Amino acid sequence: MKIILTGTTGFVGKEVLAQCLSHPSITSIVILTRRDLPTTDPKVQIYRMQDDDFLSYSSPQLIAALRGAHACIWTLGVVPSRASDAQTTRRVTVDFTEQAAQAFTRTCSGRGSRFRFVYLSGSLAERDQSKSLWFSGPYRRVRVCFSPSFWAD
Repeated sequence: MKIILTGTTGFVGKEVLAQCLSHPSITSIVILTRRDLPTTDPKVQIYRMQDDDFLSYSSPQLIAALRGAHACIWTLGVVPSRASDAQTTRRVTVDFTEQAAQAFTRTCSGRGSRFRFVYLSGSLAERDQSKSLWFSGPYRRVRVCFSPSFWAD
C-alpha cells in the first residue's frame, strides 16, 4: 500500500510516520513537507515543498510520485502560538488541504478502489461554524472550515 503523509515534523505527524514505517502492508510512503526530515528508510520519498507548492501540485516529478497512492494522512497545520496572522493560518489549514484533496483526487483515483483522505485537525476544532465558542474561536473554526464539496463522498 502506498500512503501520502503531511505534517510529519509535528507532534502527531511524527508518530503517524513511525506507525506507517513499522506497518508491513505499507510499502511506499510519499512525504510532503515544509521542513527537512531526516530519514533514510528505503520506502520513503520526501518532497520538500514551499508554501506555494501546496497550492499547485504542478511538478511532474511530484505527480508521478503521487500516482498509485491509496490514501493520504493529512496532519499538516499551524500551531496557534506560532501563527503569524489569521490569513496565513487559513491558507495553511484550509487552502493547502483543499488543493491537496483536489490534486489527489485527480492523480490517485481510478484504480478500482477509493482513495482515502484522512484529515487530522487540531484539538477542540469545531465543525459547527455558528456555535458560540468561549476561547480560540477563530482558530478552532478554521481547522474545519472547508467548502461543502470537500466533505462530499
